[in-house]
Amino acid sequence: MKKILPISTDDFPTVINGGCYFVDKSMFIAEVLGNMSESKLILRPRRFGKSLNMSMLKAFLEIGSPRELFNGLAISEQKDLCDAHQAQHPVVFLSFKDIGASDFGQALEMLATKIGREAKRLGISSFAELDVDELAIIRKLSNETATVNNVDGSIYLITDALFRHYGKKAIVLIDEYDAPINQACQMGYYDEMAGLFRGLLGQALKSNPFVEFGVLTGILHVSMANVYSGVNNISVYSALDEEYGEHFGFTEEEVAAMLSYYSLEERMADMKEYYDGYRMGSYKVYNPWSVVNACYDMILEPGAELERHWANTATNDLVQDMLKRDGLEALSSIEDLISGGTVEKMVSIMATYRDLIDTPGSEALWGMMFMAGYLTWVRRVNNHFYELRAPNLEIRDALRKDALSWAKSAMPIDKRKADELYEAMLAGNAEEAEAVINDLLENVFSASDGVAAHGSFTISQERHCHLITAVLLACSSWDVKSEAESGDGYADIVCTSKNANAAIIIEEKHSAKSDDGSLSEKAEEAIEQIIAMRHSQAAQSYKTVVAVGIAYASRMCKIAIKQLR
Repeated sequence: MKKILPISTDDFPTVINGGCYFVDKSMFIAEVLGNMSESKLILRPRRFGKSLNMSMLKAFLEIGSPRELFNGLAISEQKDLCDAHQAQHPVVFLSFKDIGASDFGQALEMLATKIGREAKRLGISSFAELDVDELAIIRKLSNETATVNNVDGSIYLITDALFRHYGKKAIVLIDEYDAPINQACQMGYYDEMAGLFRGLLGQALKSNPFVEFGVLTGILHVSMANVYSGVNNISVYSALDEEYGEHFGFTEEEVAAMLSYYSLEERMADMKEYYDGYRMGSYKVYNPWSVVNACYDMILEPGAELERHWANTATNDLVQDMLKRDGLEALSSIEDLISGGTVEKMVSIMATYRDLIDTPGSEALWGMMFMAGYLTWVRRVNNHFYELRAPNLEIRDALRKDALSWAKSAMPIDKRKADELYEAMLAGNAEEAEAVINDLLENVFSASDGVAAHGSFTISQERHCHLITAVLLACSSWDVKSEAESGDGYADIVCTSKNANAAIIIEEKHSAKSDDGSLSEKAEEAIEQIIAMRHSQAAQSYKTVVAVGIAYASRMCKIAIKQLR
């Protein structure tokens, strides 16, 4: 019997006691304990192992925790460290990831209840060292009558009680600390929530004599000016830093070991293409959520196609917000990323959620997309500017989907126009096909709002022709794939229809000259490329196969059409 994969739990004791497959990240504990003089905020994308690592850290440190949980793990070889710290510390453990309130009052109640439950788990109300007033506050946290002041001082009170009871300073662990602030920003009560967290974390971590240190995890950093006012002993570690780089995400060796364990070695190249590519400091890692879920699918069906596991669990708010703000200018950069290219953008880990509202254009959003896991970094350019790229095929596909979705809603196109284009291409009517696309290009590029907003036309219009055409084609019932692998390379666009039993393979060219002769020559070159690269192999099962070459210059195109079968 093979071990099961931990798909539905991020609780470390459950994973170990349940006999689940576990990628050993226990040396994360050693790195945390290597510097106990500072509190730490570790920033990683969602579903990158933060919760499991924090649960593991709690299970190692907490008084009374079973030592056998770590038998056979790398940390168990650190004998001196285990003797000094394993099951030796009072631990306050809080996870804020499921706090999704619609208003501040509800959020206050949810936070109070969460902290009250932790106090109950720790048995605080049974401690003889607490006086009547302190016990009353603990009760308020649990029965939804706590005030802002009660919540502000709650972690301080709990750590004080633990110190009096055990004679030891506590360690405070807060997982997904920024989830309530993110929700507050979306629902319009950010300032109130920032004020609450300023008091809560300030009292918990600022010169608290009852805390050894704290570890917080999250996706985005909320700057000290907004929340950490006065908390001067917290160090922030993001994907730009070397520290903790190998402990979140799977290394190539770890992915290979997992596939080997389940006899799936032949799928390693697929896993690398779809889920590899993230850089954490100098470490290259795979997306752990996607790897585990894909491996689970392949155990059930070894030939299963890989899917967008991580991307499909995310909202596309960041990408959509960027496109709404900057229109085609942002779309141009996303096009570069979709095609495997890079962009140079500012990344500041000190950005706040408020910046999403206050910063004009998409400047803050590029950094947010990096922190959220849509992008990874290649190199530091200067100051806060980095060369960024989409890490893998999963993310490129997700960006393409989001870009197409936005463009459909923003461009003046409809299904009728798409059907006209398909009919013209199948009939070999190049002039009619040109008229449809040229009309669309003219309308899009001359629009005064929508995709043309916010100064989008300071960049070359030609760079958008591919996506504009792809969006039009996607409005019909045909299946449309951009950068589709076929023959000896990738075709720009492949359109297929089971109903029509037909496939249309499109190759695009750009011309520096806009005269008909130059454009016609480029369009014919595109047809020759389709034939030379054997792109028709992508359409072997279809009765009719048509090659289409499109040459663009500014707001116009010329089309060549050749029926291959």
